[in-house]
Amino acid sequence: MQQALQQLLTLAQALGKPVDHPGLAAPIALVPHGVSLENLEHLLPAPTRTKQKLTVLDAESFIEYVNRFATSATAVFCNGPEGRTFSAVIDYHQPESPAWREHVATYRCPTTVEWGRWKENDRKRMDQATFAEFIEENVWDITQPANEQNAPGAADMLEISRTLEAKKNISFRQGTRLDNGQVQLTYNEEIDGRAGEAGQLRIPEQFFIGVKPFLGGDAFCVPARFRYRIQDGRLMMWFELVRPDKVLEEAYNAVRDKIQTAINEVPLYEATL
Repeated sequence: MQQALQQLLTLAQALGKPVDHPGLAAPIALVPHGVSLENLEHLLPAPTRTKQKLTVLDAESFIEYVNRFATSATAVFCNGPEGRTFSAVIDYHQPESPAWREHVATYRCPTTVEWGRWKENDRKRMDQATFAEFIEENVWDITQPANEQNAPGAADMLEISRTLEAKKNISFRQGTRLDNGQVQLTYNEEIDGRAGEAGQLRIPEQFFIGVKPFLGGDAFCVPARFRYRIQDGRLMMWFELVRPDKVLEEAYNAVRDKIQTAINEVPLYEATL
């Protein structure tokens, strides 16, 4: 009984007083009103470990941050072209040393406005005016590769779009394929209710765009098939990007290689946290 009373007395005297011990990372205290344990780490000159969740906005900042804080425990994880997210866990587990994993930097490759415009309108059928407007707004993305001499350049596509935009009351007839791979459509334009004028319009089979899928990443030359249908005398036109998923995969791999090369000995894993 005497020993139990002594323990209660000792406990009562300890209430509200900091308790420090060589085995504790930070002092603790017994707090009245339920006798709970309160961590007094906030009273120390500095935290006992780093607790930081950070989102960086470009690959260069991600690389700089990892190289600045990396230790022998640091690991980087990435989850492929669909997730396109890179996460650096500065305080990651070791084989026989579990860690808190509370210091993490994350970078998710943001897509560019240009890529978003072309991807959003991929395979979207448009009438003459809508298609012409889209081409004129994005004509600077159109390029002509050196090995594709028959492909239309930006000026050619701009001329086609302006021609379409200028012709309001037109009836189209099925076209014929030319030797250079282009399609020639025959049209009849009505003028002031008269019979109108006949003409021909050449449409290329495909064109190319040069865009950066990821902000701050590499630019890629992406082929786009030119498609059309004549419905009730009206010309509907659209484009089909060739394997846009493959373009994103190549863009992701380029970012991955860049990061892996720059973070030196820090291991990089394909995984989802």
